[in-house]
Amino acid sequence: MAPPGYAGYTPSPMAAAVPLKRVGGLAKAVVVLCAISAASSILELVVRNASKDEAESFQAGELSDTEFVESVAAYALLGVVIGMVTIATAVVTIMWMYRVASNHRALHRGTTWGPGWAIGGWFAPPMLYIIPMLTLMEMWKASDPAVPVGSDWRRGRGSPLVPVWFVLYSIIPLALFAGQIGSTFDSLGGSEDQLADQITGDPTLSIVGAAATVAAAAVFVVIVRSLTDRHRRLTGESAR
Repeated sequence: MAPPGYAGYTPSPMAAAVPLKRVGGLAKAVVVLCAISAASSILELVVRNASKDEAESFQAGELSDTEFVESVAAYALLGVVIGMVTIATAVVTIMWMYRVASNHRALHRGTTWGPGWAIGGWFAPPMLYIIPMLTLMEMWKASDPAVPVGSDWRRGRGSPLVPVWFVLYSIIPLALFAGQIGSTFDSLGGSEDQLADQITGDPTLSIVGAAATVAAAAVFVVIVRSLTDRHRRLTGESAR
């Protein structure tokens, strides 16, 4: 029996009175998918280089259309897999951010970029992820478990990694896209000749793009894990 005046420990005073969403499981899924995405980018370069001889033989007339397509099927299939992984990563990331933002609203930490922006921000404007960057910066501050109830959490410092991720994931890819926009439109037809040109073309931009993808994934993993740790301590999920 507890002595008079005894009060049991509650991981988070704010979390006790409101229903909150768990974020730990989704964060782990984001980390795994980011790792797969980074590995796929490297694998794509390896498979492209391995397919170069077949592409050059096709261009020299030594392989028929069918033979060429069959010989580089792994490269074509990998492109589909990368697209699927990218979509899956985006969906799970949005779900994770939505839950974090929803918890902040439930805890009365009113944010500028709320749950709706955790979804819509990825689409407006497209490919320039300014709103997700601002949302992540705000989530970092709002998830600070050291800020007492009623105190101004906005005065806290944001994560310096979020702007780094923004440059790696948005600015560099946009610059690379602008640099190869002509060849990108030329390859939209998907013919065997265009596929061969893509494989045998200068790999410099592809290498830079893969490096940026790997770096962005690594930085984002750190952001997700660190922010999730802060948020779970704020909501008391880490103790449940």
